[in-house]
Amino acid sequence: MTSNKHLYRYLTEKIKKSGKLQFSEFMNETLYNLDLGYYTNKEKIFGKEGDFVTTPVISSLFGECLSEEFINISHSLKEPSILEFGGGDASLLISMLKKLQKQNCLPGKYIIVEISSRLIELQKKNIKKEIPELLNLVEWRNNLDEVSIDGLIIANEFFDSLPTERFKYDGNNFLTSYITESDDNLKEVWDKITDEQNKELEIAIGERNKVFPKNYVSELNMEYKKWVQRINKSINNGVIMIIDYGYNSQEYFLDDRMEGTLVCIHNHQSHFDPLINIGRQDISSFVNFSHLSNLAVKNDFLVDGYLSQSSSLLNLGILEIYENKEYESDQKVMELNKLKNILLPNTMGEIFKILVLKKNINKKLLSTKEFNYTHKL
Repeated sequence: MTSNKHLYRYLTEKIKKSGKLQFSEFMNETLYNLDLGYYTNKEKIFGKEGDFVTTPVISSLFGECLSEEFINISHSLKEPSILEFGGGDASLLISMLKKLQKQNCLPGKYIIVEISSRLIELQKKNIKKEIPELLNLVEWRNNLDEVSIDGLIIANEFFDSLPTERFKYDGNNFLTSYITESDDNLKEVWDKITDEQNKELEIAIGERNKVFPKNYVSELNMEYKKWVQRINKSINNGVIMIIDYGYNSQEYFLDDRMEGTLVCIHNHQSHFDPLINIGRQDISSFVNFSHLSNLAVKNDFLVDGYLSQSSSLLNLGILEIYENKEYESDQKVMELNKLKNILLPNTMGEIFKILVLKKNINKKLLSTKEFNYTHKL
């Protein structure tokens, strides 16, 4: 697999003009350049024929579970709605709206925040195929400007894909990553960390006296702060569920994790070199849930829960939903295997976590009622 030559040329020309790009800017162009980026230009991203699968794609039970929390809080709100960041192939939306339609508890609107016109067309196609009668409930936005809702906000595998900075501790100072070019070849170099990054790193680390080993490399996502602030402006009353692979800060910055958490995925194979397959592979970093939690508190959110994906789904009754659904005999076995994939510790059940935030809502939540580990944040 080779890089997208048009994107590669664009990046090298941009670097020649500016001298270097911060790693986050390089990652942003690689993934989200409106004409050439991975998410905006690649034809098949999700599923067997794409590069990776997400929990909603694996099983509709995931969306049906999240619907239970929406039903739970909807009785406390006047016009409850749902907002989802990055709608993927619309699997989550379809499974939720099917369930909510049966329960006679449809949201006033379902907003998808999506910048990729290609993915929007895919989402519309799948919605028209599965639930055409509910298409009028769906709105698409490319940002949160002028969004104001009460209800449920879902960020499923969103924060991991935000462009991140990379930092390095050289034994004396913290350095930050830049991408430069030489003879049209891209390479990573390190320079002094900015004051803004240094302040944010203190929030991300949490431990004031944390000492890093020499040549330790990890990630610092400056976008967290912006998105938490944007969400705070957009939701009046409701619940935010952030679902992603990640750790608390203590686990995130383990001494043994010397190369950080950045990962690249192409055709269901992972590796750790962001400077190859440019525009043709996903790049992400594990989420630092302590960092997000600290920022949420600073923005007056209540941190209601921090759980593994499996624990939260069990709280929401996923086993009961599975048992009560009617399947053909072979379908039930297939669904059980999917269930194992999203629940078991050695698959997605433990590496994926759910951070649950509340704003101006006193309703006791279903998703956080047991197995809650907010004290570990």
